[in-house]
Amino acid sequence: MSSYKGHLFGGVLFYIPFAFLLGILFDYDALPTWQYALQLVILFGITLLFALFPDVDIKSKGQKVFYWIFLVLDLVLIVRGLWREAAFLGLFAMTPLISKHRGWTHSLWAAFLIPLPFILLPMWYAEAHWTTGLPYYLAAVTGNLSHRFMDGIFFGR
Repeated sequence: MSSYKGHLFGGVLFYIPFAFLLGILFDYDALPTWQYALQLVILFGITLLFALFPDVDIKSKGQKVFYWIFLVLDLVLIVRGLWREAAFLGLFAMTPLISKHRGWTHSLWAAFLIPLPFILLPMWYAEAHWTTGLPYYLAAVTGNLSHRFMDGIFFGR
């Protein structure tokens, strides 16, 4: 079992080959330098956040970070009058708190389902192609899998 520093370290380790593959798959080299750098920073941030995500079900640094993000997002949705979206975010944010540690937040299916809004939201709200959010989705999955690796879940411990 790793601490938040260990999970961040794992996120960094998993991000390095991930960023290399993204550069190949999504042709980020064609972007202007500042956009390329910004994209890498955003994807790095998502990877690190999701390296912490599975521990939102316990009192942890990851929980503190995510619940601040949830609070700010919920306030933005409320101010914009998006009541239904704010309610769903609130409902989603509560679910880890009623489960046990290493419950569903540490499951393999959650690693792939929880980041789906990165793909679905651009499709629903901007009518974008599903691949628009794919790099962000993959960054989240990479971070989550790094958490599982650092916890030893891949090795059955």
